[in-house]
Amino acid sequence: MKLKALVFPCVGVTLLSFGAAAVADQITYNTFMPPLATEATQAQEFFEQLSEETGGKLTGQVFVGGQMLGGQATLGGIRDGVVDGGFIVPTLNSSEIPHVAMLPELLPFADDFWAAAGATNQTMMLDCDECIADLDSQNAVWLGGHAASPWYLMCASPVESFDDLSGRKIRVTGGFATRMIDALGGVAVSLPASEVGPALQQGQVDCAVGNLAWLDTLGLVDSVESIVDQPFGSYHGLGEFIFNKDSIASLSDDEREQMMSLIPERIALITKKYADQEKAARQSAEEKGIAFWTPDEAFNTAMEEFRAGELEAVASDIISQGGSENAKEIVQAHIDALERWKGLVQDVKGDPEAFADLLEQEVFTKAVQ
Repeated sequence: MKLKALVFPCVGVTLLSFGAAAVADQITYNTFMPPLATEATQAQEFFEQLSEETGGKLTGQVFVGGQMLGGQATLGGIRDGVVDGGFIVPTLNSSEIPHVAMLPELLPFADDFWAAAGATNQTMMLDCDECIADLDSQNAVWLGGHAASPWYLMCASPVESFDDLSGRKIRVTGGFATRMIDALGGVAVSLPASEVGPALQQGQVDCAVGNLAWLDTLGLVDSVESIVDQPFGSYHGLGEFIFNKDSIASLSDDEREQMMSLIPERIALITKKYADQEKAARQSAEEKGIAFWTPDEAFNTAMEEFRAGELEAVASDIISQGGSENAKEIVQAHIDALERWKGLVQDVKGDPEAFADLLEQEVFTKAVQ
């Protein structure tokens, strides 16, 4: 099923009253991430660029920090026309979009976040009809998404051995992360990214899993004392450009084309931003005196045992959430996409212009044929 036929129906569209009014001049967009988070700043820049490209005919109003909708509520808000679009973390809505939620659940197998960004969009826009149908059931459509730089384990007190993790309350999101923390001897606590900083400061959690950029963008640098210096993998399948289908259908052909033409570039800029932030955050941590602990054999053994059962576990999660009985094949197809993109990105990593061209060539051009 091709994107143009799915996203841009010309007939039979009943516009939602809020969405129809909003997109005539302005697209309303929600992100629950704090104002300085990459997803929030890049959304602002995207709509500024869109306004410039359309001569001010199509603009955006971005609500940040959950001032309009929280993380779990964003998808429903898009569905109901409360906003025209927004940023979603699929695992926060796994019961509504179980196949889409598969992507971030495969973090332990995404060891290259440039490749994960490419594979995210290949799976969502070309390979996974079930994923498209998930969003279709929510009156929503995927126009582009990204991957974050790798997750690390960051703790408010020293970690000097695997045993130090035993019993620690560790912030996670997603079923895979709960299983991972269990395998490491910790106690998983589910929290969205926006709540990690206060939770660490107030002692609600002892540690958090997330990317190093959060040290700066979420202010964790003042709470973290120790970091386990081994990346878990990239949290990917993040829906930066999720829109109400009726809102998108109400745009003119030219407006849709102008909007879509900017998305590959923005995904590439988000990816480069994460790369730059990871490097800067590591430097900030070192300057702050945060200790980086190199995992011991016990830690590595626990992680190997955890990964060994994860593909089966993720497939089971899809089925338990009401997804396809063909879940194993869907999971394997995304693993194959991750491997494919590891080869594709070797010559473009670090170069957002070249990466945008690759995304356009390998995904976006094909998706609208």
